[in-house]
Amino acid sequence: MEVRKARPDDWPDIAGLNQRARRVLPQLWWWEEHLADDLFIVVERKGIVAGVLFAWPDESPVAWVRLAALDDALDAGEWLDLALPPVLEGLRRRGTRRLAWMDYGGWVGPYLEARGFKPLTEVVTLVKFDRALPDKNAVGVRLRPASDADIPAVVAVDRAAFTPHWWHSETTMRRRAAVASHFAVAEMAGEVAGYAEGELRLPKAHLNRIAVHPAYQGRGIGTLLLRDALRAFWRSGAEQVTLNTQADNRYSQRLYRRFGFEPTGDAVTVWELQL
Repeated sequence: MEVRKARPDDWPDIAGLNQRARRVLPQLWWWEEHLADDLFIVVERKGIVAGVLFAWPDESPVAWVRLAALDDALDAGEWLDLALPPVLEGLRRRGTRRLAWMDYGGWVGPYLEARGFKPLTEVVTLVKFDRALPDKNAVGVRLRPASDADIPAVVAVDRAAFTPHWWHSETTMRRRAAVASHFAVAEMAGEVAGYAEGELRLPKAHLNRIAVHPAYQGRGIGTLLLRDALRAFWRSGAEQVTLNTQADNRYSQRLYRRFGFEPTGDAVTVWELQL
């Protein structure tokens, strides 16, 4: 087998592998734009693309595996031993300190553990079917649609509220804003104190992210943002709303329980490797 960097002309073969492979990550990143990057590795067997691995840090000390797919006939351990080392080498050159991997489907976890990855957390999915809402107001807070001018402040909220694993760059946040069905900020004393964004997938809606700057937490801003997002989704025809959170994030789960969100039973293990 041959291991090499991806090339722009690999796009049809990689897209085809993503469609037919059973061991694959959901397509949540713009991988097509990185086909000439040294963090995008292709494994070929007899001239055919049989496996791909791509990681990207997105202006964070933590990189995530953004694309992983391998042909049914390719052994996952062999694929990792071929594709992972050049990815790690490229990340170390960039100064990246950790590599995280969300194990959708649970097919790669044992292989990651054998290569030094450790479980970081579990991401669980919650769902809300009813339309009951808690009644709480926050004094001095104004909710409004986010604008492009808000993006740097929204990114600053992210970096204050989350560990580097969950940071977005300004470029990524602008992409999110461009496709989001709902993107609102909470403003307090003229400052962006928090935000919420999500998208419709009718008859469902999914809240991608909600965050409040630590300096403004405990004032009911998260409640306002979540209530506002739910009402926006319902006005647009959503019949149920889902969101993801970390299983060990008790603070967020208390908020979601007050709103009537319940676990769906879906959980994804996040693995991490120290570089």
